[in-house]
Parts: sequence; C-alpha cells; structure tokens
Amino acid sequence: MELLQLRYDEMTSFLWRVYRKGEYYTDALFRHLYSTGNLDLKEAPAFSANPGFAETLMEDCGFSLPGVKEIYREGDTTKFTLDFDPRIACESVLIPMRFYHTLCVSSQLGCRWNCRFCETGQLGLKRNLQAKEIVAQILTARFQLGADTLRNLVFMGMGEPLENLEEVLRTVDIVSDPRGLNIPAKYISLSTAGHIPGIRELSRLCREYPRKNYHKLHLSLSLHSADPETRDRIMPINRAYPLSELKDALLQSSYSKVKDGLYIEYMILPGVNDTEDQIDKFLFFLEGMEVKINLIPYNPGSNPLFRKPEQEEVDRLWDSLKRRGYQCRTRHSRGETVMAACGQLGRNTPENCIKREQN
Repeated sequence: MELLQLRYDEMTSFLWRVYRKGEYYTDALFRHLYSTGNLDLKEAPAFSANPGFAETLMEDCGFSLPGVKEIYREGDTTKFTLDFDPRIACESVLIPMRFYHTLCVSSQLGCRWNCRFCETGQLGLKRNLQAKEIVAQILTARFQLGADTLRNLVFMGMGEPLENLEEVLRTVDIVSDPRGLNIPAKYISLSTAGHIPGIRELSRLCREYPRKNYHKLHLSLSLHSADPETRDRIMPINRAYPLSELKDALLQSSYSKVKDGLYIEYMILPGVNDTEDQIDKFLFFLEGMEVKINLIPYNPGSNPLFRKPEQEEVDRLWDSLKRRGYQCRTRHSRGETVMAACGQLGRNTPENCIKREQN
C-alpha cells in the first residue's frame, strides 16, 4: 500500500525519480487510484498509449487493499476490522446519514490514555497507524463496502489523533486533494482527549500553512468533566495536561474563535459529571470560546464502570445547557449492540450480533 502514503507532489517526484515520467502520469495514476481503489491500469485511458509503462507500474507497486477480516452490523451501521498488526485489529465504523455516509476512522492501534469509559484505552497503545493504513480504511469503506456517498471523516475511532498528528495530517492532505477522493477539510473532524502539544502544533500549522486548509478542520475536544478531580479520575490524560493549560491552548487556537470550529464532547455519566456543580464548572471552562456541545449518553462496554443514563437525565442536562445559551445536541448511539458506539471500539463483539467474516 506504499502508494497510499504519498501526497500528490510526492507521487510526482516518485514517478520522475524512478521512471522519468512527468506530471501527466501522476495526474492519471492519482485519479485512477482514488476513483477505483485499485491499480488495474489496463483500462485506464491515460495509459492506453503506453501499456508497457502501465504493466511496469502494476508489477513494481503491487498494490492491493487489505482484506476485510470481520464485519459487524446493527441496522445500517457497519463496523469492520482490518489486520495491520497481529496484536490487535484496526476497527472503523461506517455510519449512513440521510444523504451521505460518515466514516469513523482509527489513528492508532489501542491508546495509552486509558479513559475509564473507553474500551480502546484498556488495551494500551500498540502503535501509531501510518497514513497509508488510515487511507486504506477510507478506501475500504468506499470501494469494498459500497459507501459511494462517503462525505464526512471523523477521527474518533481507536487512539488519540493528535498524538499521531503528522500521519493524520498527511492523510488529510491525501484525501482532501481534489484530484483524488476530494473530501474537503470542512468535512473532517479531529478528536482529542486534551493532548495539548498536539493542539499547539496544529494551531502553529494553521498559521504557517494557510493554503493547506487545516484551519477549516473541526476540532472536537472530549472533555467529559471540567472538575479537575473528576477528570483526573475518569481521564488520566488530565494529570499530564491539566484543564487550565488545556483551556489556554484552546483560547490561543483559531478553532475556538469561529463558528463550527470547536466541538465539546460531553459523555453523560449519571451521578459523576451531571450534577449542578459539575455543570457550573463545565460552563466556566467554556467562557471565552465559540463552541458547540455534543452530549453523548454513556455506552456500557464489556466491563461497565457506570450505568447508562435514562432519557430524562439526558433531557435535563440538555435543557440546562440550552437555557444558558449554548448550542447543544444529543448524539444518539448507533451500533451499540455490536460494540461500534462511542467508546466501544477495540473489544470483542457480543455473540448475538450479526457477523460475517470475509475470506
């Protein structure tokens, strides 16, 4: 899959360095690869006058997508796994919306931060994914699972994306290229549990490279509590990157100053982070920032540490935030029975799910 690691300009350099071929062939190869998901160049019009070069490229590069190992479905929500590492499968979730598909992609195998409500964190961090492995998740959804209306990408799968920022942004560069998949930055969301070095580096890149459109990405902060002691307990990352420094990093970022730039994810843990005192601290943390709030009812995993909130508890919190003037929506769980909902990736799927193994 080495071709999937290359930005357009890097593919141009590769073809010239190895084959002494110019950008005409880069354009043809890049467009073909991302419009078909394969490297069968025999029928590609741009290569019809040079079938020998097409054959050489296919032999040298030997491209193929990894086979889908397992598929789990709940209704029209699909979780699929790819084998990039013998220690742990990479999980992605394809979610159909009304007019398009959203794909939840993983940026790491496992995660080091061990949030108490997250299955992935209980696995520990195995390794970062390379851009080619992230792009492969996208192409698999598009061409092997038939998501021809794929529009939104959310880096909310396994791992902490800002801890693997170089490969994540390389992926953004590749998939947002209009000659390829053409998924604009405004349809891509990066989630973070509060990785301050990553937030600061992303902010720097937004300032220094405005043409890359990183400032048009959405940044989603998994906050879940603005009380230091509570957040220490449920999100150990807070001990490394405390709330006061986190807020300072956000305030210095352009994402907190524009509409739709910064989303705050708040998982409802009944009796833990939904009391009046907790909400007061939450709203104090948000002061000075342009934000939208996503409420996420807790999704119990394989070893539940909290209970799932009742609908009236969700509604009460939603009403409280709306009364105080915040834009707020509830993100309803999809794929919970097949361990595909928020916080559930990385563990065995219940036996009663619909399962199909791909050979």
